[in-house]
Amino acid sequence: METGQLKKVITLIAGILVAYLIASALSEAVGIIFHLTGPAGMVISFIVYAVIFFAMLNLMQKYAHIVFFSFDRE
Repeated sequence: METGQLKKVITLIAGILVAYLIASALSEAVGIIFHLTGPAGMVISFIVYAVIFFAMLNLMQKYAHIVFFSFDRE
């Protein structure tokens, strides 16, 4: 594996881990702030988590030039 390719793989793994941790913390914070419990709380926390996680992956794709979603390319 080339050095450039190894760098991209490490950036990919680190980026996904950071996106997971931030999205998880923020979705938990929203649940705590708004006192969301039960099934409604789980659904809203999941939606918040998903939106934040995919937004962060999209930002990584835009600025780190790592392709996660290739359906918009030919």
